[in-house]
Amino acid sequence: MQVETQLSREIFGRHVPLPEAELVLIAVPWEGGVSFRRGTALAPELIRQVSPQIDYYRSECPALEYAKIAYIHPSVPFSEGEATDTIYESEVLPFVAAQVKQALSLQKPFGIVGGDHSVPLGAHHALQETEPYGVLHIDAHADLRPSYEGLRYSHATILYHISRLPYVQRVVAVGIRDWAKEEAEYARALYPRLVVYEMRRLAQTAFRGRPLIETVSEIVSLLPKRVYVSIDADALDVGYVPHTGTPVPGGLRYEELFFLLEAIPHSGRTIIGFDVCETGGAEIDAIVAAHLIYRLCGLVLCGSASGI
Repeated sequence: MQVETQLSREIFGRHVPLPEAELVLIAVPWEGGVSFRRGTALAPELIRQVSPQIDYYRSECPALEYAKIAYIHPSVPFSEGEATDTIYESEVLPFVAAQVKQALSLQKPFGIVGGDHSVPLGAHHALQETEPYGVLHIDAHADLRPSYEGLRYSHATILYHISRLPYVQRVVAVGIRDWAKEEAEYARALYPRLVVYEMRRLAQTAFRGRPLIETVSEIVSLLPKRVYVSIDADALDVGYVPHTGTPVPGGLRYEELFFLLEAIPHSGRTIIGFDVCETGGAEIDAIVAAHLIYRLCGLVLCGSASGI
């Protein structure tokens, strides 16, 4: 089945055709790769619906208030059935890859609105046709399994697939606090191309008095000049996103997360794209994700000129 696309209704109070856009958001309402609670397939539409609740002015990026943002979504739903990997390969993967390729051909930065965390892989396939880059993976889970619960394309396998792509220079995973021994062994085998900052390590260094700015500077220093940011909502403390699919206690605070993200353009690096996945299918989760996505748009559009 070929999934066609169309422009959505407005998001963040605006709607522009793709050729006129300064940034493209791509909705991927897919949750075939989930393993616990469902609902994240509802998130792209919920985020769109709650997005006008945001005040659009951002002092760090005044231009964002009037920025032209296009919002792309599938014109028909993805198929459902037991052959999840087959559906993913025939519909989800090519849909995401095609939309990202189109954005790149028009020299538009992009963001992906998930859906479960399996969905960004098509973006990385498209990026293999550009220049080398690094990935900042912010998540409660390592997602380094080659397969999970019989699925090759699971929310628990995305970073494994990304780590094996040739144009991915380095992967830095931050906030990890729930992973398997096999994942830890895989990460050690790929070090220093793959570096993991467990949440326990981050918390304990803070408890011992190390300033957050030092830790953030260290993390960002490991990234190359071009950076793709991948965010699983469960990286945040569960109170922010109580309906995320696989919640884990002890996550990042919202402004703590943005202190890290804002350090990327401030360092002179460029965010070339991003995804926000695993948002729960409830209004409170969608509101948090909408704010997160909007601020990420500002980091992409304003970059180091934002005065961060």
